[in-house]
Amino acid sequence: MVNTIKFGDIDNLSTYKDIHYPLVNFEFIDSKYKFGFKNSAKFQFHIMDLSNDFNEFDVIDSCHEIANDYLKYLEGHFEIEIQSNISLVPFGDDFGDRCAGVAFMVEFNVHRNNCEDILPTT
Repeated sequence: MVNTIKFGDIDNLSTYKDIHYPLVNFEFIDSKYKFGFKNSAKFQFHIMDLSNDFNEFDVIDSCHEIANDYLKYLEGHFEIEIQSNISLVPFGDDFGDRCAGVAFMVEFNVHRNNCEDILPTT
């Protein structure tokens, strides 16, 4: 169960006073132009909880399960298309609070309207 969702760079997590763990933080990384009617947008996700030397493995395991559930939800959602082969990478770090969890990148396919007459031709 996730208690807080934040958007932005994880380096700024210590500035938030209203975090209740477990936390999902996501950050826009980049977008790619693709020919046709699709672009892609890449986001990095961190799912984390408070940890210490004794429970870090258990925290990573719990966050791994949350990540798998979230990815399964995205995979089964008919309006969302994601790229396959997503790697879940365990981590332990100090973001103001000592946390552990998993990080992963998701690349979403995004439909684009081609408005070719938007730019002047003369």
